[in-house]
Amino acid sequence: MGVKLYRLFLAITCLSLIAPGLVLADELMIVQEERVYAEPTEDTAVVYVVRPASLGKAVKSWTFVGQEPIGANKGKHYTFATVEPGKHLFWARAENTSAIELDIEAGKTYYLKQKVKMGGIKARVKLLEIDETEGRAALEKCKYTQLTASGQERAREIIDNKYETALGKAKGSDDSP
Repeated sequence: MGVKLYRLFLAITCLSLIAPGLVLADELMIVQEERVYAEPTEDTAVVYVVRPASLGKAVKSWTFVGQEPIGANKGKHYTFATVEPGKHLFWARAENTSAIELDIEAGKTYYLKQKVKMGGIKARVKLLEIDETEGRAALEKCKYTQLTASGQERAREIIDNKYETALGKAKGSDDSP
């Protein structure tokens, strides 16, 4: 019995030494305990991106408007952006890339849902526009996230590597997870 207890103690000690490094390596986003909301103005709209499901909870799904990052979500998280009116490409990135084009009107609030399905290696994402009722209900299940400076840096890398793919997806290729 003493050997088993010693091995368990050793395993827990090793994990406690390794785990902080694992957490630090993943600090691309800050999760707020308080919900944060934005209001549209006469010159802008607000676009919320929600991921209310917990499937693939640990895997980040990134969201962008054009060549600008909105944020990254894990399961049961949301983020948002203030957007000027006009046509915009909204896209998400996980194992795959999903994109939709929306014609945004000032003074309105929009809701996009990151629908997640397990993929070959990690979660796949599909970006969908949802109505206000579903959007508000989803927000109530989620915590607000923001990108850290490292997260912004990683988002720029994704834009550099995948923006052209997102443009192609918006033009009609299948991106169903």
